[in-house]
Amino acid sequence: MATDSSVPDGERLIGWKRIARHVGCSERTARRWEAEEGLPVHRQIHEARSTVYALPAELDAWIRSRAPEADPDAERTGPKRSPGRIAPTVWPWVAGVVIVILLALNIGGYLDLRRDTAGPAAPGAAPLSDNANALDLYERGLALWKQRGKDQNRRAVLLLTQAVEQDEDFAEAWAALASAWATYPTYDETLDLEASLDKALLAADRALRLNPELAEPRTLMGEIAERRGDWRRARQIYEAAMQAEPDNPTILIWAAGHFREAGYLSESLRLAEATLELESNSPPALNEIAMTTTFYGDREEGVRQLDYLWHELGLHYPNLWFARWTTFLWEEDFAAMRAWLAECPLGEGCRHYVEATDVYESGDPDRYDAFKTYIADQYAAGMPAFLAFMLLVQGDADDTLLSIAEQESRKGRFVTAVVMYDPRHRSVRSGPRFTEITKELGLYEYWIDAGPPDFCAEEPDAHVCQALAAG
Repeated sequence: MATDSSVPDGERLIGWKRIARHVGCSERTARRWEAEEGLPVHRQIHEARSTVYALPAELDAWIRSRAPEADPDAERTGPKRSPGRIAPTVWPWVAGVVIVILLALNIGGYLDLRRDTAGPAAPGAAPLSDNANALDLYERGLALWKQRGKDQNRRAVLLLTQAVEQDEDFAEAWAALASAWATYPTYDETLDLEASLDKALLAADRALRLNPELAEPRTLMGEIAERRGDWRRARQIYEAAMQAEPDNPTILIWAAGHFREAGYLSESLRLAEATLELESNSPPALNEIAMTTTFYGDREEGVRQLDYLWHELGLHYPNLWFARWTTFLWEEDFAAMRAWLAECPLGEGCRHYVEATDVYESGDPDRYDAFKTYIADQYAAGMPAFLAFMLLVQGDADDTLLSIAEQESRKGRFVTAVVMYDPRHRSVRSGPRFTEITKELGLYEYWIDAGPPDFCAEEPDAHVCQALAAG
């Protein structure tokens, strides 16, 4: 085994527990992978004992090297580029960031934080599969999926597919495969979205047939129903799941996400708080409450929660970063905004926040108008809609925001940020354009059945609220 004392402790993962957590497996499996497959583990030799540690970059490289390079489903899925779309490589930083933001902010699917697919069995517990090869493929595939990114997700699909081929009764592997297919199009826009969702549904259904107690595939079905505009069906799935397992924190936080995205923010907050009662340090629940409170509730309390998560708990999620940047903007604390830019975790995307900070600090209306045009052009070139929205959180940008939301809704995509429910942007909900967006997304029919969204209590004159009241 290698020994290396030249690397600072802060850059090491010390101990089998941290190493195993990084690669997404049990400690026992990590030890086996070191012995049999060359997992790069180092030892610092002392007089009485040795310290086991690993370097994250080496572990990541090893994980990448373990998966075949072939496209898992190129011929069957038939990736096609939509006419006029810019290649995803225009925004290379998105692959490493977008899923974390989408799931962590109150604007999208919460695919990352709300998914906690069952991991490897604890040491001493019965294995999830009697087939050692299938179990190994499952653990490697799950580790890759947890890394996020286009290539990692592609390889995860491949390995998890091989796992269920070797053990057709491996319920957890089917559940993980369902999640991998569901997130794959987020990283690769050339994939056929409907085909990927179909594969996710088939895998989730198979997992539930094998083990009806699995929460992950059940809630995934609700997520997919939302994406297809069937909000009523999604609610039925979540309510049935909560009725069956009222004390399951994973189901509760997914349901919280559903109610948030549907505009029922008070119910979303209630479910997130119920999640914390069951799991006091749940990052998804803490994140959900902080973001909802900041953007839709008590801003001062939201800021307190954001600072606690970032500075005290060390949850450096990109969405928490730009939420705090936004609160500095609301306060017009431009010095704090500039200092906060040094913490930006968005890679190349940070430059847009630098530009936005300059624009907002200038107070120049003409410069802001030019910035709106710039953001619209960036969106046309591949900038994610949620990022465009977050960069235009201040000032009169209704037409740009609604235009982007209309384009997203025609693609069947849903973005809650600013345009949907933010109380600071009532004007975007005042006219018929917003109503048409909700109809395109299937929300309007859902609201007819389930009741108007929360914002109608404060905005009864909004076009959509009047339409709902009129029946």
